[in-house]
Amino acid sequence: MANLIIWNSYLTDSPDSKKVSNSTIVRIAGPHELACWLEKFGYSVKVIDFCNTMPPEDVIKITEKHIDSNTIAIGASSTFWNWTPQNIFGEPNWAVVARREIEKNNPKLKWILGGDQILGKPFKFKWQKFHAFAEDSLLQFMDDHTFAKETRIKFDIKRLERHFGDGADIKSHEVLPMQMSRGCQFKCAFCRYPLVGRKKGTYLRDFDLIEAEFLENYKKFGTTRYYFLDETMNEDEEKIKKLADLAQRLPFKLEWIGYIRLDLINARPKSAELLKQSGMKSCFMGIESFHPTASQKVGKGWMGKNGKDYLLKLRDIWKDEITWKLGLIIGLPGEPIESIYETNQWCIDNKMYSWDWQPLHINKTDVPGWKSEFDINYEKYGYRYLNADNDLEWTSDHFTYTSAYRLYDKLADQSHQYRKVAAWRLGEYAAILNKSFDELQHVYVKDINFDDIEIKANKFVKEYTFNQLTGM
Repeated sequence: MANLIIWNSYLTDSPDSKKVSNSTIVRIAGPHELACWLEKFGYSVKVIDFCNTMPPEDVIKITEKHIDSNTIAIGASSTFWNWTPQNIFGEPNWAVVARREIEKNNPKLKWILGGDQILGKPFKFKWQKFHAFAEDSLLQFMDDHTFAKETRIKFDIKRLERHFGDGADIKSHEVLPMQMSRGCQFKCAFCRYPLVGRKKGTYLRDFDLIEAEFLENYKKFGTTRYYFLDETMNEDEEKIKKLADLAQRLPFKLEWIGYIRLDLINARPKSAELLKQSGMKSCFMGIESFHPTASQKVGKGWMGKNGKDYLLKLRDIWKDEITWKLGLIIGLPGEPIESIYETNQWCIDNKMYSWDWQPLHINKTDVPGWKSEFDINYEKYGYRYLNADNDLEWTSDHFTYTSAYRLYDKLADQSHQYRKVAAWRLGEYAAILNKSFDELQHVYVKDINFDDIEIKANKFVKEYTFNQLTGM
């Protein structure tokens, strides 16, 4: 039985498979981390993973199994409910069906919703909302509904002990998410993340706690592979050196995927080898643009001058042992369509492992929440809105939002046959297919059998569901 039950889900809108798919076995870290935090204060929390993949009746059965007179609330993690500017909706159908059925027999339960995009969204039901980082507010909510009077310590990422507890039914071939830090030293103009511009060394976890979590996960689950969720894994060379030293003394071969800044590897040449020694197998690099003006406007001017040349050099340094996906944006200030086509062709001609375009999205609404520099001062960067009733359709000298989105679709089609499995997709497919990173990281996406992925993902979730229904 549980004081709090959390529905966890991940829906991927993947240009790899050319369709929105729920055939994945990614576990979102937030609900599990919250569960571990609340358990420190005596609360029992049940996280139900893969809710979007199983039939709603199974979500209902597993949930009801953990409800008793001490259950305070049922919550849902909404961050990966596939909200896009073109596809804004409230609760997914499985959540609607499950909540309606459970409420019939449990009318006094509270319903809470977490995530970083919930403000201003249309919902069918009333939820008590916990925007973004909810450790302290959720603990207060639980205390308020149990009449607890204790003075609680505040959450501090530096003292985070673990992400996953017992009862999750984690398999050894999964790739688990983990935070080594929460924050970023940098402040890119398009970025909506709130914890930017932070002082070095103020937001990194204690490495003794990280090591203890590695060992615990290996002992309990057999875990050796991770997604590191840090906004920039290589913001500090000392951090990577500590991770490399730690990787050498672990009783298993650590492998990981994370966000990396290319310019920082160039600025700290020793870090290229340290990243390799630390177990990095693939990474996502936010290039944004190779255009001189556009790259400067977003705070990454080095990319426009040196990015292409250094990528070729880095490939020689890593000798195909580490792969990457490049993140690129259509519609940045000053970059014409010809430059976008040129960059796409350069990626093809120079056999980049993978790259992904996204249209620039500007949120000019007055809905409270995280805002980027572009969101707040869009006119300063040359963006305007010709239709006062359309908060999505920005216009610039070179693009509109619609034309940027259409080009994104076109470039995805043109690039599909040249891209390999890299970064987050490498972790997803390796977990589903129960293969090593080495087996997949030089496979072309076009050669992936997505029918096989769907079959194996569904089989995994069925086994998970069975274990949740029959176990404790």
